[in-house]
Amino acid sequence: MKRKFLKPLAFIAFFSTCTAAHAEDSKVLTRTVLSSAGAKSLLNVAEADAKRRGMKVSIAIVDGSGRLLAFIRMDDSQSGTDETAIKKARTAALYQSRGKVLAERVSQNQAFLTTLPGITAVPGSAPVMSGQYVIGAVGVSGATDDLDDAVATNTAAAFQP
Repeated sequence: MKRKFLKPLAFIAFFSTCTAAHAEDSKVLTRTVLSSAGAKSLLNVAEADAKRRGMKVSIAIVDGSGRLLAFIRMDDSQSGTDETAIKKARTAALYQSRGKVLAERVSQNQAFLTTLPGITAVPGSAPVMSGQYVIGAVGVSGATDDLDDAVATNTAAAFQP
């Protein structure tokens, strides 16, 4: 009776090994993508954090390629913060780095960074990760550099895919 189950188990073990080997040689990657529901969740967390801190800011959420998924300009925020929040979020997604880190690098004689396409190397943005992959980013604009950065960084770090 025990032998009756050995052949199916052997087949399953062999098939699993072949599938795993094939996945390593694949010419296509499968990645997690930030959904609109995920973007709204990030936006809600960021807005709540900004309100707790007494901030009046614009908040942008982009996907891993820098395309806008969610946005809010809080009441009484400066109208110029709209585009800045979006640019900050795009920078974090495209260059897979916090805006604060890029700003520090620019100030440390790496000014060439400012020539990169679409870069906004200022504090207030953070990439959203799923494992080793950037799936989106948060950009915040309208308060001090430190406050913008804190809201963006805390929001991104708290996200659970």
